Amino acid sequence: MTKFSDPVVLIRPALPRDTADVVEFTKSIWDGHDYVGHVFPEWLDDPAGQLFAAEYAGRCVGTGKITRLAPAQWWLEGFRVDPNFQGMKIGSMIDARCNAWWDEHGDGLLRLLTSSKRAKVHHLSEARGFVKVGDVFGYSASALTGSADAFTLLTPPEAGEAVAFLNRHAPGRLMNLGWQFVSPNVDSLHALAEAGLAWWWRGRRGFLSAWENDSEDESGLTVGYEACGEEDRAAMLKDFRRLAGSRGMNIAGWMNVVDAKAIEALEEAGYEQAGDDSGFLYERGHP
Repeated sequence: MTKFSDPVVLIRPALPRDTADVVEFTKSIWDGHDYVGHVFPEWLDDPAGQLFAAEYAGRCVGTGKITRLAPAQWWLEGFRVDPNFQGMKIGSMIDARCNAWWDEHGDGLLRLLTSSKRAKVHHLSEARGFVKVGDVFGYSASALTGSADAFTLLTPPEAGEAVAFLNRHAPGRLMNLGWQFVSPNVDSLHALAEAGLAWWWRGRRGFLSAWENDSEDESGLTVGYEACGEEDRAAMLKDFRRLAGSRGMNIAGWMNVVDAKAIEALEEAGYEQAGDDSGFLYERGHP
């Protein structure tokens, strides 16, 4: 029985003093590979989104983040609860606060990605009005040696041209920025061009963006978006393996919403599915 003197869970905007608690409790999540503790100070300084903390008995025991990725495109991420405080519905309380904040301050579309195995999250998201966009799978192949001349870096002034190209050749396809999905837009393409992570393929026959991901035993370059004629898709993905190799990577990856045509092109280009688990990508519109 709850006593009047028992602590209660308070969901509030995160504060710098929460950093030490988050770093500590995320050490045991994902076998010690959780990224949230590392990015929490950066998230605190985000002027466009909102970072929430769950406080219990004077300490931070959970967190959740709403991020503005582009105009009218928002992302839910960083939901964590201290393993010592599971079973108290803290995650649901953080989720409710994040969604309520976005209803009041956001616009456009709000998206999230969760494991296909997290049925409770699926039910909660659908109850809040989210609609499943598709299944996200990862694929990988060994990087190849050889020339990467098929690719030419996108320049920042070409961002608008690139968006128009993508809308013509792959309408409705979402761009994975690295576990964050957006519809192609000038802001995101401009940032990718500045980072040197977006390319034209064989002149203007195709376009591809990617992100770098490193672990203790391997380094990879992962496709987040590709657009070209379907007859060229396998060839462009095969050339991407050479691009990864030319950048000193040993793995060429791909991660996005799958469909039959994507799987066919990936397999033809020598990629294999990475693991059995998938992600469910959800979105909902602003009320």
